[in-house]
Amino acid sequence: MLAQAHAAPPQVEIRAQTKIVLDKIRLIADDRAELRGHLLDALTGEGIASQHVHIHLGDADTSATTERDGAFRATIAIEPGRQQVSMTFAGGQHLGGTELSQPTDPSRAQVNLAIDFEEAPGGVQVIVHATADDQPVQLPVALSSAPATLPQWTPLATLTTDQAFLLSRQAAGGPGTRRVKAEFAGDELRQQASIERTVELTTASTTTIELTSQKLAYEDNLGVTGKVSDADGHPVAHAAVTLSSGDRRLAQGGTGEDGTYKFKLEGEVLGEGQWALQVQADPGKPSIKTSRSEPQIVRVAAPQPVPVSYTIAAFVLTAGAAGGFFLARTRPWRRLRRPAPPADAPASAVELEEAADGGLVVAKPGIAATLRRASDDGFSGAVRDTVRSRPVPDAVVWLRRTTVGSASGSATLEEREVRTGPDGTFTFEALAHGDWLAEVAASGHVSEKFAVSIPHRGELRGVRVDLVPVRERVFQLYRRAAEPVLPEARLWGVWSPRQIVDHVRSKRPTPALADLTTFVEEVYFSARLAEETVLPAASEHVDRAIRERARVAS
Repeated sequence: MLAQAHAAPPQVEIRAQTKIVLDKIRLIADDRAELRGHLLDALTGEGIASQHVHIHLGDADTSATTERDGAFRATIAIEPGRQQVSMTFAGGQHLGGTELSQPTDPSRAQVNLAIDFEEAPGGVQVIVHATADDQPVQLPVALSSAPATLPQWTPLATLTTDQAFLLSRQAAGGPGTRRVKAEFAGDELRQQASIERTVELTTASTTTIELTSQKLAYEDNLGVTGKVSDADGHPVAHAAVTLSSGDRRLAQGGTGEDGTYKFKLEGEVLGEGQWALQVQADPGKPSIKTSRSEPQIVRVAAPQPVPVSYTIAAFVLTAGAAGGFFLARTRPWRRLRRPAPPADAPASAVELEEAADGGLVVAKPGIAATLRRASDDGFSGAVRDTVRSRPVPDAVVWLRRTTVGSASGSATLEEREVRTGPDGTFTFEALAHGDWLAEVAASGHVSEKFAVSIPHRGELRGVRVDLVPVRERVFQLYRRAAEPVLPEARLWGVWSPRQIVDHVRSKRPTPALADLTTFVEEVYFSARLAEETVLPAASEHVDRAIRERARVAS
């Protein structure tokens, strides 16, 4: 009896979305006009080169080929008066098609718009300028804004060119990347015109610090707490916070969802004397600036003598701890443990957790190295893709260190940079002693930042830096909005991403969830590598889908 052949899995190809922008159209003779435009990637706004755009104006047809920046131009025969211009891009192997159609009258003056941004308290000042036939003119324009990469535009105001308008962070929905569009509807003498620009709405941050005590015994612990907020009073989550005293870095951590942080510091680490403690916060976002807390003074008392009986007890405890340490390293009990069945084995859960988070994994130095003074001034290791467990070649590893001169007070920035080889490895040698800020970036992956202290005892030799693919991080964000649509929450770890996306579509999702699913489908399944610049747009998509679901449920 012949075995039944299994059907091949369906092949799904996702093509990038595109858009056409008409820059201008003007008469160059009585019966001919010149047309200029751009073919752009709708997701990133980048130009697409070497593509053919078909142009239809009135009763005439022509075509143009895009240049390196996506720009194209063409001349075409034209009849007098107002008529329709249509431009069509048929698409390609990895590019979706698009078209643009709008009325035009090349006999009227061409209007060019420009947008300037100036920083202002609470947001930015938006100023629109207009010229017609290369002469400045004042025209009524409609101003609107939209989040980065999202199509929904929100009207802001109708104003006259050269008039300033305050785009506040509150009106724009908080700090971040926003698109601003100005449109002139046209009149009897001038053609309609529009322009779109992107602006980064930035905000300052504030870091507070509180100590559990201003006076500390040498043998006690000090608690350090505080909060990181932006200028509008919103908590800043997942900010990197560093506790320091002068040039000494004492501890590092991150803020929670409510913007708070917490450190526990031993008095022995500080040492006897008076110390000024300060916390620096780095939100890790270009839209939120770094900040430092006000310094807080703590006085550490002199150490107290320890009784001999305590010393003996400490020796016994230390010996026990050392024995436990060796047992923990060898783990002999593993030989007696029965292997778990494949369905119950915890390895898959561990792999999933590792794939979900990136970062630095330090090496384990030998026992002898841990007993020596820190003397190694090198930093080496390999960069790995967390999902496929493969090395990441051509990743960039930066090291930056700022030193302040004791006499002049001037700051000096020292930088080192290497690229990983085909096996993902990198090496730095002869690094200056002190604290370095490391950043690792690779195309299609989420960048990682962490601190490196030189010298060390060998733990920074042979490290591993895990990078999460951008498409995986986008799918992690998608879970918040899509998991409630599944028949059971546990299916998220059972179904494939394609099954999840198809199931969400089959449930006729809300418009926001449908837009989010299309966005995720393009980023996750596309043959092109998505860059981490799409992550803010993914977060906005998810938040909008969750808010819309809450409104529908209420």
